[in-house]
Amino acid sequence: MPFGNSILLDRPTSLEFPEIESIYNRFAALQASSQNIGGSFLMHAWLDADGVALNMSANVAGAMSLCIEPEMFLAKQALRGGICDFLAKDLDEALRLFKNEMRKARPVSVALIAEPEQVIAEAIERGVQPDIVHAVIDGQEVPGVEVLFGRGARLLQFHQRESGIIPVHWSVAREPLRWLPMTDILAAQSLDPLNGASAWRRQWIENSPRSLGRTFAAQRFVWMTPREADAFVAAVQRDVEGGEIQVAVRVTRKGVEQSIAS
Repeated sequence: MPFGNSILLDRPTSLEFPEIESIYNRFAALQASSQNIGGSFLMHAWLDADGVALNMSANVAGAMSLCIEPEMFLAKQALRGGICDFLAKDLDEALRLFKNEMRKARPVSVALIAEPEQVIAEAIERGVQPDIVHAVIDGQEVPGVEVLFGRGARLLQFHQRESGIIPVHWSVAREPLRWLPMTDILAAQSLDPLNGASAWRRQWIENSPRSLGRTFAAQRFVWMTPREADAFVAAVQRDVEGGEIQVAVRVTRKGVEQSIAS
């Protein structure tokens, strides 16, 4: 199937927000791709639901991300939704934006309004080398990405979660901006310090509320071991019953919801 304008006949008509678990799974993939993902340069293509999830996960991870999106209206919606920080009309402008933010030692996300195949070809010609690349749609890579891989870029790979790890969601009945930060602290404290994944899971808990914006302000998610999840629920129960948290907390483990109220 050819790439370019003809590949994406079924593009979304508006920006599609993914489930929070999808964003987390991509965050986990980024962490698995590098021992120090913060400051890494991620290049990916298209702001479909998968692309939005990947861009948001890169924001949480502290990576520099360049999303190549040919549709102006999707890029503008991403900017308004806090999914990206800047729009760029060409690669030169995108690189200038990256350089400016790097001087300030902070991550940045740029949506480049162009055809992915053309931008990748230009990046190859000019020696622009991302650390991580994800430019796949309908199972096909954008032509040229194999050159980036040959020069040292890593392919972002998504894996099933490890056995013994369960999905844990939590939310509160009201005033999430007031009460969820207190539950977040309990979740982070419940993570096993001897588990090698706990450092980046803690980073997710701490950074995702700020990075994911208003759309996800009232919900939380992380992978936990059953023992960690039990410790988290027990800590929430203690603080709700003791009056530290003065609102009902809903915790869902493996699809089973539990409401904790005083």
